[in-house]
Amino acid sequence: MKTLVSICLFVLAVGAGNGCISTEKTTYHDEVRVPVAFENETAGRLFYEALSKSGGSVNRRESNTEIAIPIVFEHKHRTVEGENIGFNAAVHRCDTNCDGKITELEARIYLETVSHK
Repeated sequence: MKTLVSICLFVLAVGAGNGCISTEKTTYHDEVRVPVAFENETAGRLFYEALSKSGGSVNRRESNTEIAIPIVFEHKHRTVEGENIGFNAAVHRCDTNCDGKITELEARIYLETVSHK
């Protein structure tokens, strides 16, 4: 009988703590910005206008992982992607000939595709 009472008290104490082992981690993942040049000032303005219309976070994601064994173990991991990932994706999408220079025509086409979404 003493053993049963001891076990019940142990379970209640552990249950009140809501997890003996608990970890929570956030990881920020970002890239170096891709070097980009613009044919002229208009090309740069059009590109940044399109980037702002797309929310500035093209393909930006956040992932969450949670593992839990009730009362005993809980682990949370969150990964957040940085702004440079979205910027780099926009540059690659806009610079259709991949020469590292965004022309006014490329910027206009990119702005049109973003505006029609």
